[in-house]
Amino acid sequence: MSNSAKRAVGQTAVLLALAVAAGAIRQALPGGLSWHGRWPTSDTTAGDAYKMMSQPGDPPFVPVGDAIALHKSGVRFLDARDAKEYAGGHIPGARSLPFYDFDAKQAVALEGAAKSDPLIVYCEGVGCELSLFLGRQLQGLGYTGVKVFYGGFPEWKNAGLPVEK
Repeated sequence: MSNSAKRAVGQTAVLLALAVAAGAIRQALPGGLSWHGRWPTSDTTAGDAYKMMSQPGDPPFVPVGDAIALHKSGVRFLDARDAKEYAGGHIPGARSLPFYDFDAKQAVALEGAAKSDPLIVYCEGVGCELSLFLGRQLQGLGYTGVKVFYGGFPEWKNAGLPVEK
C-alpha cells in the first residue's frame, strides 16, 4: 500500500472515531438522541403513534370516534396524501390538499374556510406523518381549529365507514 493510501486510511479512521465520540458525548447531554429510535409499527394504535411522532404545539389528536362525529357534523376534512392516493379512495367530502403540493392546491381546498374553523387533517395512518406536517403548516398560516386524525384513511376504512372515489 502506498504512503498516500495509508494516510487516507488513517485519516478515515480518525474521522470515524471523532464522529462516534461526538455522538456519544451528545447522547450523554440532556435530551440525548435515541440510539434505537421509536417509530410506530402496524401494531401501534393511532393515539400511541401520534404521541411518538408529535411535538409540543402540534395540532391535537382526534380518535376515530371523534372523527366520525365531526364528519357527521359537517367539519371539513383535508386529505394530505398525494392526488393518486386520494383518487383511489378518501373520506367522503374530504378535500385533497397534498402536503407536497400545498401551494398549488391550498386555494381550492381551503376555499371558504375561516381561520378559526375546525379542520381535520389525515393521511395514510400511523406510518404517515403528512397529516402532522400539513397541520403544522396550516397552524403556521394562522388556522387555529386544526386537528389531526392520525389513524387516517386506513382506520376510517377498517372501521367499515363509507369511502368515496
